[in-house]
Amino acid sequence: MKTLFSTCVLFLLSFHFAFSQCSENEETKVLLVGDSWAFFMNVDGTINNVYSDWGHSNVKYYTNLTLSENGAETVDFLTPTKQGEIANQLISKPTIEYVHLSIGGNDVLGSWKSQSFTQAQTDSLRFQVKDSVIAVIDFIKGVRPDVKVVWGGYAYPNFEEVITGTLFPSSHPFYGTWQGMENPSNQEINDLLNIFSSDIESYYANDPRVEFVKATGITQYSYGQIDPLGIAPYGTYAPLSAPLPYGFTDYPSPKNSMRNYGVFKDCFHLSAQGYRDLIGYTTQKFYHKAFMADKYFIAEDSLTTGSVSSDGTVSTTLFLGDLGGTVHKTILTFETLYNLDSIPEKASLFLHRIHHTGNEPIDPNVLIEINDGAFGISAAVEAVDFSAPSKEEGNPCVFGSNTDGNWVRLDLPSELLEYITVNDITQFKISSPFISEGIIEFSGTSDPDFAPVLNVTYGNEALVALPEEKINQNVVIYPNPSSDLIHVKVNTAEIHTINIYAIDGKAMLSTENTAIDISNFPQGAYFIHVNTNKGIATQKLIKN
Repeated sequence: MKTLFSTCVLFLLSFHFAFSQCSENEETKVLLVGDSWAFFMNVDGTINNVYSDWGHSNVKYYTNLTLSENGAETVDFLTPTKQGEIANQLISKPTIEYVHLSIGGNDVLGSWKSQSFTQAQTDSLRFQVKDSVIAVIDFIKGVRPDVKVVWGGYAYPNFEEVITGTLFPSSHPFYGTWQGMENPSNQEINDLLNIFSSDIESYYANDPRVEFVKATGITQYSYGQIDPLGIAPYGTYAPLSAPLPYGFTDYPSPKNSMRNYGVFKDCFHLSAQGYRDLIGYTTQKFYHKAFMADKYFIAEDSLTTGSVSSDGTVSTTLFLGDLGGTVHKTILTFETLYNLDSIPEKASLFLHRIHHTGNEPIDPNVLIEINDGAFGISAAVEAVDFSAPSKEEGNPCVFGSNTDGNWVRLDLPSELLEYITVNDITQFKISSPFISEGIIEFSGTSDPDFAPVLNVTYGNEALVALPEEKINQNVVIYPNPSSDLIHVKVNTAEIHTINIYAIDGKAMLSTENTAIDISNFPQGAYFIHVNTNKGIATQKLIKN
């Protein structure tokens, strides 16, 4: 018993030691600046939560009550106090790369008279607020020329339904605000917000240092209008059915997406989940890839990315784990051929989880295998990939939310990095060797926003030459696509044989000729293996 106890202690200590090596270097990369929307996002911890949901649990934001002030207007951020604090934080925190800016909404809606303003007066108000927003952004860009500004924009409010639905409408805290705007309809409010958003978007359309992701209809999209709207147009729509970015402009944001104070609901500020949806969409469209340095690759198409199982099944769906005794491994392919500038110092895989059943397949023992080239006969996902040998394998560090509907980040162990090269494609095989009765499905390649990503961080050593045993010149196949004759050419290498395979691995042709007739091939995708005196290169061929 004593021996068993000692063995267990040693095992646990070794497990803890191995797991403890997986620590993140957190960096403050985002400065949050703005009005009440920034204030509530800070109270809710929205930004850090969303970044973690997208696998970037190492990225943090900073703000304070001067930078994110409830009730602030755009002109407030032109005062010495606020500009001094913005400058102080940007200079004292050199890791900041982005300023997430939420300003303009209070100014536009707060001063607008929906009924008595002429169109010229409404336009004048919009232009005044736009000029103030531009002045704030110019100030930020002047303090730190390397920083990028992300203007957050707004989602639709809900004044009429919330206020008129209360027992005593005139007692609602936002009644005076709505009355001051002369009781505009949802359509009128939403149109104004969209036009104002377009003002900002158009002005910065060609400015690489300012980003804006339109999403005024985001809460309509995520929540849906489950119960009939209490005011015109009285209808319903399902979650995920409202078209982004504008949704349905004659509807407000759903009432249950507005902030709830118990005794009343807010008319302009979102719930914690509402802000999470808004920042989540901005991260989907911008931050997720922006945080990836120095180079990222989106997984190749479903021909080369999918899963294989122990019973020989090949699937375009990305499965990982074990179900009923059948083991599933995920295969990922990235086009690193000729697409790197320096030798990788770090690398991570990002995978979007759809759902899992049973035990959790992503644990500290999850295994990643790597090949600088295909595991099997070709780059296509094939049954032989399941047991095909790899160049190296290891256990990654697991970060991100790693929960269904969110992203997991797998930081690769250092021993795998040398096989991410410009010599060939890079293939990964992910397995969960110690998990039984647990399977997970990841998003595939159909939507690039959610497809697997390989992120590479460069070291200091440039790729000035490739190893001699690999082809270090472009393989040229032309024309491609083709319906009949193709030509194969390799610079500074001697071609020995050329083999063509169908996507299922079936050998179609082997020849020494560099002019090849493919007119008898069925239409579709093929893989060409060019065997030379310096190694093997793989290229895709499309027969049309």
